[in-house]
Amino acid sequence: MALEKRTKESVVAKVRGITQRQQERRDRILECTRQQVARLGYDGVNMRDLAIAADVSTATLYNLYNGKDELILAAVQELLSDISVSIEHQRTGLDHLMARYEVTADVIVENPRYADAMGRMLFVAEPSAPIVGQLISAVCEEVMNDLEAMQGQGNLNESVDVERLAREVAANAWASILMWMKGFIALHDFKDEYIGGLSAMLLPWLETSLGKQFREKTGLIR
Repeated sequence: MALEKRTKESVVAKVRGITQRQQERRDRILECTRQQVARLGYDGVNMRDLAIAADVSTATLYNLYNGKDELILAAVQELLSDISVSIEHQRTGLDHLMARYEVTADVIVENPRYADAMGRMLFVAEPSAPIVGQLISAVCEEVMNDLEAMQGQGNLNESVDVERLAREVAANAWASILMWMKGFIALHDFKDEYIGGLSAMLLPWLETSLGKQFREKTGLIR
């Protein structure tokens, strides 16, 4: 995927304790998984075809992953990890969070079929499905970490319940994705809408001096 080209050089030993050859095999399997999901959707993916595409045996695939859901989740988690690596240089919690959303929006715009397939899978899955809980929890945790950093740096009002705000921010992001999937947001407008939703949610809770700078930076005021 496009993000991989931007981050692969800086991703070193993502899984410790394995050889370079094993890491390359793992990367190949997860990339093939994303490609298959984008091309066939969740229901069209099966372990046998994935093994063939990744040039490994079906037994090897099952030895590494218990099944399709675990494999698809691992592929998404790697993508989230690559996004995190790509924004490590950001110094403040606010810059980190904004950069996370910008890169995520870029990934969605550059890989719309994969984003659509994953969105459809998540929106129709049962709430109790492990892949749903784990993925949503991971996203909320990353947002909450950035909000806590903002609060610690004095950029976010200290009265804010960061856990609740993180859930609301994540929910707003999922809503933007759903609106795009349903055709209410054009793909070429998606990034602006996605970032705009985050900006509108953060603005009321930013400290006064930072709030004006943020409005000007994000175009919320002229």
